[in-house]
Amino acid sequence: MNTTSIVDIPKKSGEADLFGIDRYCNGLIKFLRQSDTPITVAIQGEWGSGKTSLMNSMQNILCGSYDGSDDFKEHQHEFYGIWVNTWQYSLLRKPEETLVSIVSSISSKVLQIISSRHQTVSQKAFRSVSNFVGKAFKAAASSAASAVGGDVAGNVVDAFMEEEESQQTIKQLRDELQKAIKSCLDSDTQRGTPKKGFVVFVDDLDRIDPPVAVQILELLKNIFDLEHCIFVLAIDYDVVIKGLKPKFGELTDKNEREFRSFFDKIIQMPFSMPVATYSIDKFIMESLVKIGYLPENKIKDHIFSQDITSICNLSVGNNPRSLKRLLNTVSLINIISKETQDQDDTQTIEDDYILQLNFALICIQIAYPTLYKILCSDSDFKKWDQTMATKFKLRQLTDFEREKLIESDEFNEEWEQILYRFCEKDNYLSNKVVQISQLFNLISKLVPEGEDLGSTLSELLSLSAVTDLQAFDKPKQAINKGPVLKNMAALLLPLLKTRLRPPYPVVRQQSKKIVSNVFLSYSKENWVNCLGLSVDQVKENLGLWIWHHPWSFKSVSASMSDDIKKAGFASQFETLKKQYHQILEKFPGKCSFKFEPLEKGGHAKGWHVPQLTMLYPFQNLEEIKSPALLEDVADIITEFMDCNAKLLELSKAYNEKVG
Repeated sequence: MNTTSIVDIPKKSGEADLFGIDRYCNGLIKFLRQSDTPITVAIQGEWGSGKTSLMNSMQNILCGSYDGSDDFKEHQHEFYGIWVNTWQYSLLRKPEETLVSIVSSISSKVLQIISSRHQTVSQKAFRSVSNFVGKAFKAAASSAASAVGGDVAGNVVDAFMEEEESQQTIKQLRDELQKAIKSCLDSDTQRGTPKKGFVVFVDDLDRIDPPVAVQILELLKNIFDLEHCIFVLAIDYDVVIKGLKPKFGELTDKNEREFRSFFDKIIQMPFSMPVATYSIDKFIMESLVKIGYLPENKIKDHIFSQDITSICNLSVGNNPRSLKRLLNTVSLINIISKETQDQDDTQTIEDDYILQLNFALICIQIAYPTLYKILCSDSDFKKWDQTMATKFKLRQLTDFEREKLIESDEFNEEWEQILYRFCEKDNYLSNKVVQISQLFNLISKLVPEGEDLGSTLSELLSLSAVTDLQAFDKPKQAINKGPVLKNMAALLLPLLKTRLRPPYPVVRQQSKKIVSNVFLSYSKENWVNCLGLSVDQVKENLGLWIWHHPWSFKSVSASMSDDIKKAGFASQFETLKKQYHQILEKFPGKCSFKFEPLEKGGHAKGWHVPQLTMLYPFQNLEEIKSPALLEDVADIITEFMDCNAKLLELSKAYNEKVG
């Protein structure tokens, strides 16, 4: 059944294992079944790494679904189970109240389970819990009143532990709990339904204030270090480190042992979530089908699946929460794309490489937002050069650095070295720079031969920009260029045909497929006299880009201007440049023009005259259909192509003379 979103909730017990971690879960379960008690296991991992999902599975197998809310049912599970969500107890409570409430809740749940099984259990245990809660809250109030801006939670624990009367209260609580647990288990054995003990699952310790989390660990150790009791804690070691700073100060090489000793005192069995080994391919592919991004038959396409998985591994990574956010973003963009295409009666693009590229760009948007923004500025990353480096004020590489980079597979091309220099400005990107280079290379390989990398990515970027969250940036206009350019070409071509003049025999649309550019050809068969048009955002406004690809002039020396001068074509070339600029004078305020210095673009086979580009500004997409704009554009293109014909004649004459 299809859906539009992937819910970010822990995996329920019994649900399919889509990440390949069942073997770890089974190993932990076997370990706990044979463990001596008391023992505390720490399930360690960053937020969203699947700790709760793992504990759900463990609880279901070890304890069943009993949660203390319904009448207890006979079953064959070895343990009684208790689940405590510490974050819920911390809501709208002061730190000292959170501590007491959690201890009270665990104690009460243990006794409720025992009472439901054995009505004769001593009421002394319940009285001990009440006595503990009363004294603890009294200590909490006293500590809170005396602590001004200090570690209130720590003061509560320290004050409670140091008082002789409080120590006696804790001992009494422990003794009564131990008696009640032993009595319960003995009775279970006599009735023929033996149990091994209690497993307490403590979740979301990494969502509460770190010092409070540490105090919870201390209390659990001092109160519930009981026979037949197992604690399974979901925690991040970094939380413990932060929570211990009030005790030991900032973590250094000198006091690292103190931090580690505290952790070892509380935790007897640490287990780190195996995020790096997660098999995400099945989860990703099934989820992409579920949200309607991929057809179902793609699940069996192993090459396609490998590319999608590689894109994830090189960007967002294997964290389940990050993957779910990624999939929801893909779903939204997919819906917007289909809605726009339906409205404009445009054929839906379902090429494999387009689906993969769109997915890759969304991954970059989420994992590397800085690089996504740079791609929006210049999507044709394989043409990044020194001009790009100057624009973004990147530092110059030393000769030694350049030689070392050239020796590596990831940075032996100029654009890769530009990417390297982008990444080194940010610590996170710098640490990921090899993965980033591999990701960009994978993207370039996905584009079929003959397709333009920059144009293809530009179209996809304009669509995915609607979910780009860049701090302090102005909102972008999402432009689905295909339909816009299709409509414009249909209106513009009749006007161009009325202005057609020698040497051009025809003007027509070069290709039926319109993605991010429309190409208008003044030739019957080839691309020699082909003009490109595209629309894009230019600062706060929009612009219609008009360009022609550069012509090649054979090189003789190290300077094109010297070559042209020696060949006797300098005056003709200067005259042609003036004619190009006369277009601006003929249409003042209607367009801008770019003709870069000839020395830029040295090439082994010849000089490339820089790409000739014109920009016609407008305010909104509806304006591009207006007769006045279309008439202006038709006139500008006609003048533009007149100059183009003269450029072609000049290049042929020059090449024949020097060739």
